Amino acid sequence: MRRRSNFISCSYNENAICKQEEKKKCRNFVLGIFLSVSLFFTTGCSTFSGFSAEGTMRPPRPTGEKSAIYSVLETAAGGTFTLKYPSSGDYRSAIIMEDLNGNGQEEAVAFYQKADEAGGISILFIQKNGDSWQSMGGFTNTSSQVDKVDFGDVDGDGVRDVVVGWGNAQTGSTSLCVYTLKKGKMKELNLDQSYSQMAVMDFDEDGFEEIFTANVALGEQPALSSLFRLRSGAIEIMGTADMDKTVTRYINMQTGRLNESQYGIVLDGARSNAGYVTEVVYWNNETKTLEAPLLDEKHQNVSFTVRANNVLSRDVNGDSIIELPIATLLPGITAQNAVETSYVTDWMRYDTPSNTLERVMSTVTNSTDEYWFLIPDMWKGAITTEYTPDTRSMTFYRWEEEDPEQNQKAGKGKPLLQIRVFTEKQWTMGEDAKGYFELVENNSLVYAARNLSPQDDLSMSDSDVRNSFRLVKQE
Repeated sequence: MRRRSNFISCSYNENAICKQEEKKKCRNFVLGIFLSVSLFFTTGCSTFSGFSAEGTMRPPRPTGEKSAIYSVLETAAGGTFTLKYPSSGDYRSAIIMEDLNGNGQEEAVAFYQKADEAGGISILFIQKNGDSWQSMGGFTNTSSQVDKVDFGDVDGDGVRDVVVGWGNAQTGSTSLCVYTLKKGKMKELNLDQSYSQMAVMDFDEDGFEEIFTANVALGEQPALSSLFRLRSGAIEIMGTADMDKTVTRYINMQTGRLNESQYGIVLDGARSNAGYVTEVVYWNNETKTLEAPLLDEKHQNVSFTVRANNVLSRDVNGDSIIELPIATLLPGITAQNAVETSYVTDWMRYDTPSNTLERVMSTVTNSTDEYWFLIPDMWKGAITTEYTPDTRSMTFYRWEEEDPEQNQKAGKGKPLLQIRVFTEKQWTMGEDAKGYFELVENNSLVYAARNLSPQDDLSMSDSDVRNSFRLVKQE
């Protein structure tokens, strides 16, 4: 891969970001029955022997099409079996309903383990034929868990394929298999490929999906990302790119748009020498190469996005583009006493044509209380924070620089703004809520703020405070 120079430019548009009850205990027997049936088609882990579930009440047999699917699965298992659930990815059910042949009718993909098999997990494909359901084929893998499931036409025949990542919890190893529909029956192709992260996406925008894998350095295995597809029943490697060799594990992966014109992958990794780093990988349609543009090829690592806290990449502002975090300690705080709210995070967008990171906005994040606050440009380098867990309050202070002429030492100045989380009871009764104005109510909590120095030139209006506050979206 060719060497590319990297630099950062910043642009910012502040106007881009504008604007339960407690769960009741279930006492209804009918609802309990419904939930028992629902567990069969949702995430979790259930063991079936006839109609009994391990450790639970005897659930009734599903009805309708679910009953027919269950019967095919029960016959294939030959008795007692345990449903197995993917541990990562978008598909977490033991029985996944997807249209595999494009006829508008969903097929079932089921994962289970027979009671007499100490190791190995089976996958069964079930289709509807007229009024009945029947097997399209089943396979058993020696792995101990289903790591990830994805779908896409990776062999270019116009029919969706099933990509399954199998894992072994004891060894930490992974392997990939692709299941393809040929003449009404499923075929298995073991790719003999390991991965630390895996994704299925149309990288080159040709209308067909490709398989992306990223591997951390392990023994003689280099840190490497790969992009490949299937053609004529064999793997076709489209390209590879070196990755940060200091990453020991990937803790987050986002797939989608890097900017308005480029799709790609953003990976957050934990480093061997402490800290976290974010990497970008995309397919360059002009050069027909897989690119990791932030990598310093000489040192085989990424330096721009290194940070001490584990804030993760995401579409932070809802523009359908993935932003990368670069976190910096606020003034007056050392790494030894830093908490999450001690950092300001610059959210960056990768621009492919210029090979730069452009700042979209800056925030202080409070994952404990599940919100972030937009930092206006006038606050950059001019404020610091303090979090008080007992009152669930975060206070923003003016930061005073050292001024020998005024005999002034660097340190916290006037308090400017405080954000606090109240329970509904505290807020309704007015307990300690004097001077606060409501920002948002969510899940029996009231998020409120108060301006502590309204006459200060760094003070924000109540309206600006409201527009700068956002709850963290729960994934």
